[in-house]
Amino acid sequence: MDAWTLAPRKIAHVVGARPQFIKLKPLVAAVSEAGGQNWIAHTGQHFDSSMNDSFWQELGLRPDYSGVWSDRIADLTHLVDALREAQVDALVVYGDTDSTLLGAKAALELGLPLAHAEAGLRSFNDAMPEEYNRVWVDQRANWLWAPTLGALRQLRKEGLDTGRPWVDRPGDLMLDAFPRHPYRPGEGNKVLVTLHRNTNIDNPGRLQRLEEALDGLARDFEVIWPRHPRHRAIGLGSKNIPDCQPMTRSALLEVLYDAAWVITDSGGLQKEAFFAGRRAVVLRSETEWAELVESGWTALINPDLPDLESVIRAQFASWQELGTPAVPELYGDGRSAVRMAESLAAGLRILNR
Repeated sequence: MDAWTLAPRKIAHVVGARPQFIKLKPLVAAVSEAGGQNWIAHTGQHFDSSMNDSFWQELGLRPDYSGVWSDRIADLTHLVDALREAQVDALVVYGDTDSTLLGAKAALELGLPLAHAEAGLRSFNDAMPEEYNRVWVDQRANWLWAPTLGALRQLRKEGLDTGRPWVDRPGDLMLDAFPRHPYRPGEGNKVLVTLHRNTNIDNPGRLQRLEEALDGLARDFEVIWPRHPRHRAIGLGSKNIPDCQPMTRSALLEVLYDAAWVITDSGGLQKEAFFAGRRAVVLRSETEWAELVESGWTALINPDLPDLESVIRAQFASWQELGTPAVPELYGDGRSAVRMAESLAAGLRILNR
């Protein structure tokens, strides 16, 4: 058998949130091109139709299993039953959400080889559930696919490359999936905003301060802010920013390419802003994508700072004066999915599955 052939193996992919749907597509394509079969489980974590239906349609994919995301014990039981019936050979999880953790637990319960795409990322904030999920999965996965050199070094620092032959840096699936366009400068007063983290949305005092700061920016900038369903459930407090529903991926990318700046708390949009040549203010105290801060493409701004609006305005002005920085190759060459498929094929051959 050719070492890089996945036929007739069946690879399970467990996803539940929009960034994971994006990462899924290139690896599904690479597995198919290598002769393997794909089996996709959607946990239902993003249950709102505006958060997932349009993405599945745009990506041209359809889950083989759809969960309801109600009770984690029941969710795990149902997923395990579906995986057992599907008779898969290995399972891939993506990123750091609760769906990542659920998929990993299902793989362990069934004794399935487990692969983690985006291994080795750390924010070093133990209060974040995402940090717990990352570390827990990395400590148990057979394949650890680091998207950056920093993530690979972190895996080695934690000793997680010991006894695991498939610890590597294939690159970042989001770069594989990102549609490339010729660079064009953004419009000078357009700002794309996305906020979804519970630390920002579920904290009433912080959310009010964020809305006030963004309302202030909207006096001089065209602020485009697609509101997350979690935010809508609480109620919208902004007075100067027009209401905007969650967008399809293509619509969001069009706004991204038109924008001059990005304000977000999203890990995925930090990178997509970089891919599009846009600098981003990240309203968090830390980020798992530290290389974006180090290279000058991202600025971390604590959302609890006094006079947040002035701090953001000063950051925009500083960037305007400095101009566009160099674009380092941080996330590979856009062929990470092919390397992951090759890694799966080689590993499964050794495991004799």
